[in-house]
Amino acid sequence: MFQPIDYLEPKQPPRSVNEVVNILFEDLQLRDRVTMAKMSEHELDSAVYLTMAKSIREEFGLYNGNDHLISSCRSYLGRDYDDYEDPAMVIIKELWKRIRENHHLRLVKA
Repeated sequence: MFQPIDYLEPKQPPRSVNEVVNILFEDLQLRDRVTMAKMSEHELDSAVYLTMAKSIREEFGLYNGNDHLISSCRSYLGRDYDDYEDPAMVIIKELWKRIRENHHLRLVKA
């Protein structure tokens, strides 16, 4: 799902939730975006979180000290999210919000 990090030309890892959301949004295929756009928050918590959280933690350095990203995730807690949610869930929910803004079905009048 995610493009592998280019180890020949090391790049600075994303430092904010918004940067990670941009990467993930661009990486998801249209059909996956449409599927996510239709999901309820409960479905997101169960289905998407279980499949994406570990990859997000590994790929973006949440396991190994991407302190800037962890801090960015924490800035959402207590304001937009419950204090118990982990950084991967913050990223997933922000991605879901972005997808819902851009991929919701609209009624078109003929």
